[in-house]
Amino acid sequence: MRNFALTTIGGWLLIACAWFCLWAIASYFTLDPELAVFLFPFALRMGVALHCPKKYWGAVYGAEWGLMLALAPQVGNPLWGAALCASVASVPLLWVAHGQYYGSQLRRLCVMGTVIGLAALLNVAISGWFSDHSWMVLLISITGGLMLVPSCYLIWSYLFQQAWIPLTVDLVSRPVALRVRHIFFYAGLFIASIALQLGLPDEMRRFAPFCLAIPIILLAFRYGWQGALLGTLLNSVALIAARSTGSDLEVTDLLLSLSAQSLTGILLGMGIQRQRELNQQLRLQLDRNHSLSRQLVKAEESVRRDVARELHDEIGQNITAIRTQASIIQRVETTPVGAGCAGMIENLSLNIYDTTKGLLSRLRPKSLDDMGLADSIEQLVRDLECEALGISAVISWHCNGREPESLSDTLSVTLYRLCQEAMNNVVKYAKASQLELTFVLRDDTVELTVRDNGRGFSVEQVMQMSSKGFGLQGMRERVEALGGKIVVDSQTSGANQGTCIAIQMPLL
Repeated sequence: MRNFALTTIGGWLLIACAWFCLWAIASYFTLDPELAVFLFPFALRMGVALHCPKKYWGAVYGAEWGLMLALAPQVGNPLWGAALCASVASVPLLWVAHGQYYGSQLRRLCVMGTVIGLAALLNVAISGWFSDHSWMVLLISITGGLMLVPSCYLIWSYLFQQAWIPLTVDLVSRPVALRVRHIFFYAGLFIASIALQLGLPDEMRRFAPFCLAIPIILLAFRYGWQGALLGTLLNSVALIAARSTGSDLEVTDLLLSLSAQSLTGILLGMGIQRQRELNQQLRLQLDRNHSLSRQLVKAEESVRRDVARELHDEIGQNITAIRTQASIIQRVETTPVGAGCAGMIENLSLNIYDTTKGLLSRLRPKSLDDMGLADSIEQLVRDLECEALGISAVISWHCNGREPESLSDTLSVTLYRLCQEAMNNVVKYAKASQLELTFVLRDDTVELTVRDNGRGFSVEQVMQMSSKGFGLQGMRERVEALGGKIVVDSQTSGANQGTCIAIQMPLL
């Protein structure tokens, strides 16, 4: 109870001081102390009421009503009565809006816009009974609301929505890093805006209003709608400073300019911020997809390895036993029929053995387990009989202190299969005489480059043709599934004729 009373008294004092200061500024701006009430003071009351608990509304409205009752006799009536009635009538509106003021930032901004519009209409409806300044009241209410209510949201969000680090010993000993460049950036824009509004020669003064869009666009691009709002406040100061006369027409133009640029800035900033949030969500989803793809590749290789081991251990041994028994029967069998059956059994088992061996090679390159990645690539070159086909193959490794055997099993198998596919293409289609395979191991990536001097091809056409098989499209899918990049460049003529496949993958 004691805290509530102290908070109420302190809030009342702060609101009263801020309300009076804003009223004085608005009086200078509008040149009318009665209309000034509808500009910044009413907007301040709406902004504070939306962002504070309802139990403190007594202090907010009490400060406003007390000041209006105190100032009315000093500056005259009749609009003071309308302002007081409008303030009282706004209580139900803000009460309903406060109940809807939660959730996402977009929802809060929509509620703010609705409150500003309805409050402006309420002010017009009530002031119409007391004076003929209805349209000016409407313009002033919207302008003040667009400038101050979002500003209150910014302050509230910064004070109560930011995740503050608890004050610990580590935080005390940590130096505070001020973002000085942001302050200089904002101050530079402010000075440039003032200079453009005041310093342009008369023949170029018509371009001065267009220059007001520059800080709004820059700050909106950098900080979203919050930055656009700060740019709008900056422009407001520049516009007021550039005002030369105090005519009603100029005040109206100024209010229209402030309203238009406030609304434009906030909408532009919201659009940019929304697009940035969507890009961030898309990036996160892409990262999740890459992670899932890597897990699928790992699971696939694990299953292939287990199946290959089972085939090798079970079927291979059984076939060997069948062949042995068939050989024994052939030696001891005296009848031609029995010897023929035994020979047929041995031949069939030999065919099954060869088929199983080929299947094992497709499931899991056994040489990887026996010799490691580097020797397996050498063996792959020999198996493809590159030398016999007239292809000079050169393999080079740049390990930078790492060993090829230190790569993960998934990465080793992937590199082996990529080399196997690329070399098969060279042997079958390229008609090349030179083949270079270059491996570069770095701290966080591994790079593979396969280059030949063959006849080349159209990369786009081959990608489409190989969409159903492993081919280049399969190589690309496998590389991208592991978060890597692949670039295929092929020339059919010229000094650089041939194909170069450059692959970069992160270490897993």
